[in-house]
Amino acid sequence: MSRKATRYSAVLAASLFAAALAGCGSENKEGSIGTGPGGVATVGDTACVQCHSAVTEALTGESIITQYQKSSPHNRADLGCESCHGGGAQHNGVGPIPFAHPDANRCADCHDGTTAVATNSNTAFAGSRHNTQSVRDSANCKRCHSHEGAVLSNIYGLTGDNATITNVDYINRVPLASNYTQISCATCHEHGGGLRTIKAIDGSGNLVNWDPNNNRRIDQFDLCTSCHTLYNYNGTQLLAGGNPLNGVATGVSLHAATSARWYGVLATTHFDNYSTGPQAGAGASGTNTKVEGYVLRRTSANPCFDCHGHESKTNTRNEASRGPTIHTDWAQSGHGGGLLTAKYAAVAGKSGTAAVTAALNAYVDDATAVAWTHYNWDASSRGSCQRCHTATGAANFMSDPATYKADGSGNNFSHLQGWNATNGSKQNELLYCWGCHTNAGTGELRKPGAITENYAGVNNAGTGTTGTSVTVSYPDIAGSNVCMTCHLGRQIGENIKTITDADGVLGFVNSHYLAAGGQLFGKTGYEYATRSYANPAFFAHDKIGTAAAPGTGSNGPCAGCHMSTPNSHSFLPVTKDSAGAVTAITSTACATCHSGTFALTPEGLTAEEEEYVASLEALKAALAGKGILFFNAHPYFYIDTNSNGIADPGEIVSSNAFTNWAGVYGLALWKDVMGAAFNANLLIHDPGGYAHNRFYSKRLIWDSIDFIYDGVLNNDVAAAIDAQVTATRLDSATATAAKAYLGTTRP
Repeated sequence: MSRKATRYSAVLAASLFAAALAGCGSENKEGSIGTGPGGVATVGDTACVQCHSAVTEALTGESIITQYQKSSPHNRADLGCESCHGGGAQHNGVGPIPFAHPDANRCADCHDGTTAVATNSNTAFAGSRHNTQSVRDSANCKRCHSHEGAVLSNIYGLTGDNATITNVDYINRVPLASNYTQISCATCHEHGGGLRTIKAIDGSGNLVNWDPNNNRRIDQFDLCTSCHTLYNYNGTQLLAGGNPLNGVATGVSLHAATSARWYGVLATTHFDNYSTGPQAGAGASGTNTKVEGYVLRRTSANPCFDCHGHESKTNTRNEASRGPTIHTDWAQSGHGGGLLTAKYAAVAGKSGTAAVTAALNAYVDDATAVAWTHYNWDASSRGSCQRCHTATGAANFMSDPATYKADGSGNNFSHLQGWNATNGSKQNELLYCWGCHTNAGTGELRKPGAITENYAGVNNAGTGTTGTSVTVSYPDIAGSNVCMTCHLGRQIGENIKTITDADGVLGFVNSHYLAAGGQLFGKTGYEYATRSYANPAFFAHDKIGTAAAPGTGSNGPCAGCHMSTPNSHSFLPVTKDSAGAVTAITSTACATCHSGTFALTPEGLTAEEEEYVASLEALKAALAGKGILFFNAHPYFYIDTNSNGIADPGEIVSSNAFTNWAGVYGLALWKDVMGAAFNANLLIHDPGGYAHNRFYSKRLIWDSIDFIYDGVLNNDVAAAIDAQVTATRLDSATATAAKAYLGTTRP
């Protein structure tokens, strides 16, 4: 029997049916006749309906059969009542039935992750805030803080956008239950696992379906926002505790503005203000100067379960005192734009209305979240960027790299407000949970497989510059393949070597950023002829998280190092103080190999990082000595018109970009000149390069300084660094640190 089911069937649990099925028969798996579920022959839904149509749900008075037939995802010819309860041939209303009260184990018979979506709903819900918080049966609180209140109020239309409800109205509208109990599975799910129908009162006082995403169907967004209010019933009005949000129309939630807690108002974290994005028609040139919140895929099947499973537990209110979760770690990480950190800072010392207003308006921008805010990434002109700068592009690529369209034309951002394919939207995405995960509740990762990266060739026929693409096949590193999707750079040193150019005058070839995966496997740098860049035999960082490095996990080097910590989704293997010094090594993978004589210490790592940065400063100074000035803004290299090695006013403009690479050592060596600049840019934008692959990084820096100083690879690096001190392009302390890092001979 086929038992494929929709996502919602994964939430089926025993507590959903216990009251309605009392007396149906014993919980008994006896019997072996037939081949039906539980080893008992089936009789079909018709026989079940004949008796059970009279059984009603206590609160609503509605027949459990009516609920099942209207909403259950199991109400299909190939499933039916017996798919959950077992064959009914021995039952006849009084006898045994294999699964009178089907539990999570019963669900898992089908929802095993292969035949259908895996379920861990029972165990996740058991530890959730929904299940563990105390019942609040006073005044309006019972509407969301009790099972009975939530079920009854949703029937009678007391849903989140009704601003006129008083205590008396509530009592008059909703019959009081004799005892209020905790939220349970049956609060949200009808018999058979279908979602409850939610009602709301519209502006004219009419009872209508609660439909804040305005897609005219009962779905997860409707159910969750009946208490966790975000929009009103027709999706036209933002609800945020009665507080204004920069000109966006506001409503009132059942939490009064004066008593609202900022973390209980969904819009404080889940709404990116449309009015603060780029101007209409700006396309990719417009910048999203502010991102205030996460954007939900409101009309998709699982907009809330995109990031939350049945655990529904984030502890957003105060991470420090309540303890971190994966959600709070992610929301303060680079992948989450550090947005929650901005919220915490904004609400510090505030409460009530002031805290809600501060949280609503707190944002991140280019200062801390440039990867998500700098451009209007969902516009077609930024299509090639969408694979890494949007959750939608990342998810689509990782789901099927072979068919992903590199120009982004297969990406749909219709969940962003006002989006069209040409100009995009004024909202931007962060790298949400669903970008990397197919199931946030279970943590199931997307599986792109081993990444084969096609680094596009430089091709500008109008200037006579052409180059071919370069393909690199990276090894299969399990879960870390997800990380490799975006941490490989856009172009590598080999791309420069393929360029044909008549005069060596051309724009800089940009490696792009955070290309740690490429460095780890020694593939991304500009490698000088006659020099070896092969990893030493004892190098093992590329083996972390594999069988070749026991005790470091099984999900590859990226996850093995960056996620084997108590705060896995901060993606940081160390903690640092406000000055940037390492205070603790939190990754458990490090100590597996780095022990005894080779043990790592926070002080040692801090020193090595400082020396790594110093060596890059020395490389920048050596480049400046040839008139090539680095500045951390595209196109990164400019003409140092006064040869002082400093970015002076007027020098950092596009018209002053450095392009005459042949002018340094002649046409025959222009690629090696640009190669030195390429290596500087590559490693400056990999701040962890000293740890990812210290041997590869040191060799690239050594060779680049060696060549750019005099156009010859003759290992005069110490002299080259000293020359920069003499020319006052480098201070002596930095020079000393650089030489300590690089050593006296080529690494």
